Amino acid sequence: MPRTSLWTLDVLRLANQKTQGKTSSNAYTRACQDLNVSGYVVRPFWRDLPYTDIHSCITPDVLHQLYQGVFKHIVEWCTQLVDEHELDRRIRCLPPAFGTRHFKNGISSLSQVSGTERKHMARILLACLVGKIPKKAILAFRSILDFIYIAQYTTHDDTTLQYMEDALKVFHRNKQILVDLGVRDHLNIPKFHSLLHYVDAIRLLGTTDNYNTEAFERLHIDYAKNGWRASNHRNARPQMVRWLARQEKMALSSIVDKHRAPGFVDAVAQYIYKLKDGRPLTSSLLKTAVDHMPFQRLDVFHGFKFTPESLTDDTQETDAVKAKPAKAGQAARFDTVVVLQGEDAEATGMQGTRIGRVKVIFKLPQNIRDPRTLRPLQAPPNWASQGALAYVEWYSNLPTQADPIHMMYPVHKPPLRANGNPVGEVIPLSIIRQSCQLVPRPPGSTRTDNLVVPDDWDTHTVLDKATKFWLNNWASKYAYQTLW
Repeated sequence: MPRTSLWTLDVLRLANQKTQGKTSSNAYTRACQDLNVSGYVVRPFWRDLPYTDIHSCITPDVLHQLYQGVFKHIVEWCTQLVDEHELDRRIRCLPPAFGTRHFKNGISSLSQVSGTERKHMARILLACLVGKIPKKAILAFRSILDFIYIAQYTTHDDTTLQYMEDALKVFHRNKQILVDLGVRDHLNIPKFHSLLHYVDAIRLLGTTDNYNTEAFERLHIDYAKNGWRASNHRNARPQMVRWLARQEKMALSSIVDKHRAPGFVDAVAQYIYKLKDGRPLTSSLLKTAVDHMPFQRLDVFHGFKFTPESLTDDTQETDAVKAKPAKAGQAARFDTVVVLQGEDAEATGMQGTRIGRVKVIFKLPQNIRDPRTLRPLQAPPNWASQGALAYVEWYSNLPTQADPIHMMYPVHKPPLRANGNPVGEVIPLSIIRQSCQLVPRPPGSTRTDNLVVPDDWDTHTVLDKATKFWLNNWASKYAYQTLW
């Protein structure tokens, strides 16, 4: 049987006999390669190890086989199916999100692409293809991404391994579309064949992170350089902490303008009076409550990092959300998140959740004033227990199921309130489950393959200008396992 130790040894023996007496040092190598064996040595080191199968020691490689091999082909085929200019425009206008890279010039101009860049392409590519290529092509590409993501699980059982095999079956059922469209003459590609061996390798050798060649990455520390420059470089750490704290204290009116959150003050009034009375204010009383707010300033933060619920015992996830106004030439950034809304909400899945855009992160002050006499007062005891809060502008409620082709949920902006403000609410940070990325859908019919991204869309404004989106469950391996 080919690709067994005995078969390979027999090939080496026959090639050696065939080339004995020949002066060319390459004759033996060529004789072996004619039978698809490298022929680097006549007597391999494993020849006298009776319990070793050298072929089973050749492990899958997520970085080079999947990202730099299989997915590289996917990207090349996509650029043939979609006009490069339009694909680049879609990629350039994607909003920023934690864990995803922004390709400010698109991807068509990239020459030598690293494995890390391929990984970031995989997180955004499928969502940018919806509406531009046939559904069978979407299914073929989606199934390969399914395989790549599941192959990187840090734990496996028979169920998850079956998911990998099912993903390959979906690809093989739909791959003919690539030949029909003229993208390929055939799909007899060695790296695609290698996918057949992943399940056996995982059963034999464990999960792929045990033998993955991808290097670890480290997180960047926000504001370190600016804080250092603001200090006198002596005993700098406390100076940097104070500098950061001062940057994040703003008056209420300034928050509304800089964070582009017109409904913020109303939402804060609703929140604090609901804490007091246990019920929301009616619209007739809301204006009075705003006018008699017991404070005029808040401590505001431009972002926070947190640890979402881990999906495995041996993996510690990290997530981050930013709500940062424009400053000194840097564009504003207000991230989108998944918020726990119902008692049926869990760590995975979308049941009992809602999508919101974080506009302000803040804490209620502990020192307030009587709005009539301006006398100092102590804040109610339950204010301290609230911890950090966020003002979010809501998107529409999610449908019960994702799109069956690409498995992403549609999201859209709800109508404005009667006063013209977006639908928003103050919530505890503790009910934010994770960050997420919304991929904008160009305006027009969803059945049209010729939808074009408007010229005024870019990465900084697209969340404001677009009204319909896809919830990108490919944005990270964690999102893939939770946004379904």
